Amino acid sequence: MSEPQGLQELPGGRASVRHIRFVEEPEPGERVLLRFNDPAPRCAALASAEPKAGAAGGSALEVVLLPPAAGEEEIEKAFGLQAAEDAGLAPVISVKARGMELRWHPGRAVLECDAEQAELLLASVAEFAHYEGELRRIEEEIARGWAQLEEDQGLAFDVTSADLRRSDAVGARMAGTLRRRMRLARIEAHLSRADMRLGTAGERLGEALREKAQTEARAEIASGQLEVFEHIYEMSAQRMGEYRAARQSGILEWVIIALLAAEAMLMALQAWART
Repeated sequence: MSEPQGLQELPGGRASVRHIRFVEEPEPGERVLLRFNDPAPRCAALASAEPKAGAAGGSALEVVLLPPAAGEEEIEKAFGLQAAEDAGLAPVISVKARGMELRWHPGRAVLECDAEQAELLLASVAEFAHYEGELRRIEEEIARGWAQLEEDQGLAFDVTSADLRRSDAVGARMAGTLRRRMRLARIEAHLSRADMRLGTAGERLGEALREKAQTEARAEIASGQLEVFEHIYEMSAQRMGEYRAARQSGILEWVIIALLAAEAMLMALQAWART
């Protein structure tokens, strides 16, 4: 019997690892576990080998498969989840059910169950990882954007001619905020419930992972934070537009005054010439 696609044996013979890539299109020979439409068309593909570091083409998930009732030492040796948690990446989420235990954090997971059950649950792990990863990226972008928002908040109340010189940069930040809002809107429904295509066991696992990761509450928090960005940038755009219009109006008024003055001078010269 041939080795399952994307399966790599680890030292010791009891553990194996599956490499899942989240890409627009799979490489030739890769098996697609699931296809996603939100926030953009992508798929979860089983890679035939571990993706090379820095390889282009999307994020990845490694799932270590262990037989039931594996010991803590064996789990840690197989994948080192505790080391990842200690590095401050994210807390490890643990979900237990009859004959199955899953430990997960971004980019890695350990699944303890029999081989047949693992094949059924692998798609559920990938589906959750995709949407949680998209939410986490939005959260990270929002966190990085606070410093820029602090710089731009004054534009909501007062604008000077110097501020207009950075209107392109402010506009790009406004556009980035809108893109985050659109991405969040497209994945929000997926953060509260699992895909029905996963089957009963897969749906239960997906729901449990969402509950432990608090994806629905995190989406609400991200939505509230985006409202702050949108409000400040909306007011900033209004103030900058008003200032630009007022400055253009002032320039136009001075041009009209200059033309009237020139016309008056011309009429005075003509009158002088006649006399």
